[in-house]
Amino acid sequence: MAVVGDRIAERAAEDFGRSAPRVVSALERLAVSPSADPERIQAAVLLASRGDLTMLDDALEHAADDWPDLLDRAGLAGADWRDRLDDALGRG
Repeated sequence: MAVVGDRIAERAAEDFGRSAPRVVSALERLAVSPSADPERIQAAVLLASRGDLTMLDDALEHAADDWPDLLDRAGLAGADWRDRLDDALGRG
């Protein structure tokens, strides 16, 4: 479990509006592999869900079952993932 940072919270608010607190709570409860960057996984969930709560649930499940595949699905699997993350969330 990892606390959601400002960039993730802001993106959740942009994408999910009034449902953002629910989204942030779900992201904070997400068990992240010790070998993964929590913000990267949380961002992948948001990007893969595209502002849709049903897709969010699918992305959260995917993160728990196969987070490397989720990173690929969200465009954050490559060596340039930090740049892509900054492009999607703004500079940290």
